[in-house]
Amino acid sequence: MKTHELRSLQALRQLREQRAASQLVSQQRRCQATESELDQAKERLRLHREHLARQAQQAYAALTDGLPVARWHAAQALLDELSEQQAQLQSQASEVQHCLDEEVGVREDLRLAHVSRQRQCEAWDSVIGQRRRGEQRAAEHREDADEGVALPSSASGAGR
Repeated sequence: MKTHELRSLQALRQLREQRAASQLVSQQRRCQATESELDQAKERLRLHREHLARQAQQAYAALTDGLPVARWHAAQALLDELSEQQAQLQSQASEVQHCLDEEVGVREDLRLAHVSRQRQCEAWDSVIGQRRRGEQRAAEHREDADEGVALPSSASGAGR
């Protein structure tokens, strides 16, 4: 391989490494956003459950004191509605958890690809370094050979 080809490969490697690093950072941001969304969904679910508990407690208190049939039906409808809302919130939290799990999986895949690219980069750096050292030694040998050839001819010219 020629030096300019090695440099081109090294530049390409660096670009790939930068792209992989930016993808990893982007994925980490998405994971953080998804984790934040999951935390918010869990908090909404917790608050809803507390609200349900208060509503149920109030309904039970009203039942123990005696409750007209119309209020009983209204309380039952309210409890059914709250139960549906809880199921929706639970479903949303599950969906967010699923998204988070997927994002974490993608992040892990990107991390492994990044590590693999780093290893490839290190291998290429080694090859490029060996190539440069070889070229430097060859240049030094040429200089030594040029100096060695120049010295005897100048010495023979001085003896005349």
